[in-house]
Parts: sequence; C-alpha cells; structure tokens
Amino acid sequence: MPDSKIKPQTRSVGAEIEIDAPLEAVWKALTDADELTRWFPLEAGKNPDGSLWMSWRNEFRWDSRIEISEPPHHFRYASIESLSGEQTQSADSNMATAPPTATDFYLETAGGKTVLRLVHSGFSADADWDALYDGTKRGWAFQLWSLRHYLENHRGMPRQTAYVRTFLRKLTQPEAWQRLFGPDLMAREGGIENLKPGERYTLRTAAGDHFEGTVRLADSPREFYATVENFNNGILAVHADALFDYRDVNFYLFTYGIVPKKMEEIESRTRALLQLLED
Repeated sequence: MPDSKIKPQTRSVGAEIEIDAPLEAVWKALTDADELTRWFPLEAGKNPDGSLWMSWRNEFRWDSRIEISEPPHHFRYASIESLSGEQTQSADSNMATAPPTATDFYLETAGGKTVLRLVHSGFSADADWDALYDGTKRGWAFQLWSLRHYLENHRGMPRQTAYVRTFLRKLTQPEAWQRLFGPDLMAREGGIENLKPGERYTLRTAAGDHFEGTVRLADSPREFYATVENFNNGILAVHADALFDYRDVNFYLFTYGIVPKKMEEIESRTRALLQLLED
C-alpha cells in the first residue's frame, strides 16, 4: 500500500466514572454552555455555525464541531483548532501538526446512578506527543472528578474562579514545584508533601490566604488537587506543565456561592505570589 494511503497511528484516552446524579443532569452538564463553565472551561458558548467553543480566558481556546448528539446517551465533538491563545505561539507550530481529536461521552444508568464513559481519540502515537497525551489523560482525570463534585454537591450553582498562570523561564518543573510549596509562597504554614488521597491538608500562603480540605491527588512535581472545605466545599488545583516549548504553573480555586469580589482579591494576591516564583 502506498505511504500516502497509510493512516497515521493514533491512540486514545479513556476513563469511566459513576455520578450520583440523574442522567439528564449529567447530559446537560456536558452539552450546555453555562453548565460547562461550572466544572470545565472558564468560558464556553456556541458559534453561529453551531460549533462549540471553550476557553480559559485569553490563553487557551478550543473550537469543536458537534458530530453526534443523541440525548441523553451519546455526545461527540471533534476539534477544529487544537490550540490558540496570545501566550501560546511557541506551541502553535507544533500542535498544528497534530491529527484532529474527538471526544465521545457515553452515558447510561446503573443502580440509580449515571455511568459516564469518556473516549478522547486521535492523539498521534509519535513519541513527540507523549507529553500532550499524558497531560490530557491526567487532565481528564481531574476534570471528570470536578464534574462529579459539581453535580453531587453544587448542581445548578454558578462557579466562581480565581485563576493564575505563570510561565517558567529559569526553573525546572521540580525546582518550581518545590519553591511553590515552600514557606515563601503557598505554604507559609502547612504543606502537601507525602500526602495521599483522602488525607487532610492545610495551607496558609505567604499572602495570608487559608485553604483546607481533603486531598484528591498529590503528585509532585506535576499536580495537586483537593477539596477546599472552608470555601463552601470548593476545589483547589495546582499543576505544573512541561509541554512542547514552554513550562508553566497554574493555580485554580473553584468555588460556589462565594462573593466574586473575594475571589478577585484572592486571585490578585496569588498572582503577586507567583510572580515571585523565579525571583
């Protein structure tokens, strides 16, 4: 068979979770733009042509074509553009060579709960894409947990977010992580070292903000996410990425029923802290 006829090898990310929520509520959370912003992107909407867009402020934006919508059991969208954003130009040329990906959500009811199965397919099998594949796999593990947390604890409530992203120019990922969770930044008091899922944590930052709750995952030097009980059972997530031509650190505080001004103040203080990361 001529080389031009050979399809590139691809791989898929798969995951399955059980959610204590009605099938229709899970379907809506996956397909409705307002609902999407309560667990997944920071902004979402429909384009005039019916395609779906999701963004993380002005840094990441995905446009996706809806290919299958069979409520309430099967929803599929396929990427139109892999990645865009004013701070990601160095990665664009690499990501433009990626095959298009598609995300399928399959829903069914079992034992009074909803079982959601995800298949995110189309990732290149080339070793150059290992970091993207691994990051996507880890990302979906977090996002699906965030979906379940929203539906089981805060269904129907808008989400408030404090979000900070900083790029690393000097430090390696492990160096940045160690400094980030040191006494000068995120852990003036408390810490996350050696914590396991289900264990308690407490953090008081150098800016004075206090977070405490239960660990979902502590995987140094890549990611930490947990509940934040003192913010109305919200979510705290911190992750460090080393993808293509950039390295960065991301801080998210997801809350429900918290005054937006308070979140804005936390975001401002945290941004000031993260700006000191490489000083």
